[in-house]
Amino acid sequence: MVIIKNDFYFLGDKKMDNNFNEEYIKEKSYLEYVFTHLNRELNIYLERRKEISDIIVDYRKKFIEEYRDDDDKIIEYFDHENHKNEQIFNTIERRIREFLSLKKSPYFGKIKIKDDVEESFYIGSYGFDIGEEIPLVVDWRAPISSLFYQGKLGEVSYILPSKEEVITNLIERRQFLIKNGEIISMFDSEVDIKDEFLKEMLSLKSSDKLKNIVQTIQSKQDKIIRVDKNKAVVINGVAGSGKTSVALHRIAYLLYNHRDYFKDKVLILCPNKIFMEYISMVLPSLGEYGGVFSFTSEDFIYLSMNEDLNFNSYDNRMEKVLNDSEYLEEFIFKGSMEMKEKIDEFLSYVEENINLGGSIYFREEEIISSDEINRLFYESFKSRVLEVRVDLIRRRIIDRINKVRNKLVYEVVNKYKNMNIEEDMINHYDMLKKNEIYDIVSEAMEIKSSLSHLKLESPYELYREFYEEFFLKDLRELDFSDLILIKYIHLKMFNVKRERDFKLVVIDEAQDFSYMFYEVIKEYTRASSYVIVGDLNQSIVKFKENFLESTEIFENKFYMTMEDSYRSTRNIIEYSKKYLTENVSINGVREGEEVKTLECSENELRSVMGEIISNFKSRNNLNIGILVRDKNSLKKVYELIKDLHYIKVIDNEDHVYSDNGIFLTTVYFSKGLEFDSVVVLDENFNDNILYIMLTRGMHEVTHIKLKKM
Repeated sequence: MVIIKNDFYFLGDKKMDNNFNEEYIKEKSYLEYVFTHLNRELNIYLERRKEISDIIVDYRKKFIEEYRDDDDKIIEYFDHENHKNEQIFNTIERRIREFLSLKKSPYFGKIKIKDDVEESFYIGSYGFDIGEEIPLVVDWRAPISSLFYQGKLGEVSYILPSKEEVITNLIERRQFLIKNGEIISMFDSEVDIKDEFLKEMLSLKSSDKLKNIVQTIQSKQDKIIRVDKNKAVVINGVAGSGKTSVALHRIAYLLYNHRDYFKDKVLILCPNKIFMEYISMVLPSLGEYGGVFSFTSEDFIYLSMNEDLNFNSYDNRMEKVLNDSEYLEEFIFKGSMEMKEKIDEFLSYVEENINLGGSIYFREEEIISSDEINRLFYESFKSRVLEVRVDLIRRRIIDRINKVRNKLVYEVVNKYKNMNIEEDMINHYDMLKKNEIYDIVSEAMEIKSSLSHLKLESPYELYREFYEEFFLKDLRELDFSDLILIKYIHLKMFNVKRERDFKLVVIDEAQDFSYMFYEVIKEYTRASSYVIVGDLNQSIVKFKENFLESTEIFENKFYMTMEDSYRSTRNIIEYSKKYLTENVSINGVREGEEVKTLECSENELRSVMGEIISNFKSRNNLNIGILVRDKNSLKKVYELIKDLHYIKVIDNEDHVYSDNGIFLTTVYFSKGLEFDSVVVLDENFNDNILYIMLTRGMHEVTHIKLKKM
């Protein structure tokens, strides 16, 4: 039943009677009560910020006046002030931002539970507590809030951070749409009424940033978000299923409930910088403003090395993947489990054939025997990585050389000290003594220099040796697959110093990473929690082991499939599915226009695109993504259409995606992004690339099959 009254909607099984009016009056009264306290708290925080600011400014003036001639003191003061400001203002301004957000829409849900007594909880993007028995608004990440997302009434339960299960009776679930302090709509039902609200939200235009989904989180999504903190969550989700949003909301959930454990220990790995920028505002919109580290996967691995290496950029690599079959074959192999076996064999060979040298003597005294060196290497230090084993032996030898050197020097000093030297010969014998000591020290240094064999080559040099022996060609250009293998050697053979301890690692577009990538990330981070999200159907590179097989290396896994697509209309989804080689279940949640298909030649393309662009100009606040396979096609298309309208070309990672205009980009830069309307320029692509392109569209798709480009 839908009841409409002065732009107020009540969906459910209640009749329009006095009960309806009473419910509305109660909810309106509660909203006004919340606003009263919100305004009061906001004013208190604003005044507190002003007071603290005035105190700091006044003290700063006095301090600078007093120490105007002492630069060191002033620098020391401002270092302290920066820290002080950070502590004070971050806390106050963060809360002010939350209050301002709550003033627009304090909450979006309500649950009522009944055990001994009835209690109501209002669910919002942030918590708001004024010290009453129940908070005025409960943060969506709080354990009890999970009852709102479960989609059922009756006996339910939720899990506390202590892992204790709380069983209760849920008797009411209600959802609100509140805008600018007014209740616009209210849903009340036993079914998962969020679907109605979800459809309304999905009908909106695209944005230049991924948005938070706290008001529309679905039951399966919520289950993933709230999984135990020590799980490796692996999600295989269809295009537009919200898997990236779920991963980011899980970060916010874990930080809220386990802040001391995860604070400053969260790592997000993205496929490229454009995607990283696209997701950049989700965590701040959820109240998380810092302490989360984001890198492209390439940058993260490169920056963790101790070597200055030149390697191909993301777009250069993808261009080769798409256009060079020999390169692609090698790229795939370098990421495989078989490659791991080959490198492990090589590293075992290096270890077994390392030059430990023979017995070492200092004059007539044996410093260390070859038997002892072998015993140290193969027995005493066997549990250590190779670099450490070699270094420990080298240090032991140097220590013994130093001891013998010091003993010999001491003997020389004593010898001359006990000599009865005439006064006129003192300088002569002093010179003889210094010469003997010099000879001893020089001999010791020479022996130490001879230990150069007790040092490993760099990870890069070891990899180059392996590569040229295995592939029978010179190692010229490095790419991401090479970096991964160099890092693998680094981790296996060297004493790797980890600059930061990560507890949670999130990997997006997981299907685009190889088995060896996951081996390296697991070994390097040694995190206790992972979120790995991808879509088998969106793989540009078909690795020998797909990401579900590769992630088998992680322990304590939680696996989930996501088959509901919230981005594209059902019409777009059904059309795109025919380009998948396997029968995949994908559920769309809203209807839309059918995909437009047409064929044209290269000469006709300008005219066709002219019509599309002309139609675009007549519609405000929309964006169009024109998607091509690679940069070669991009250049051709741009030359054809550049004078029809201002075209925003995305052909490298430095470009920024925005929410209005016409964009021209390649399939690999479009991954993860979404557009109101998509034009796919098809030059006889392989199937899954077409699937990726088509599913970037939210509302409209035009599929143009080019006869020749």
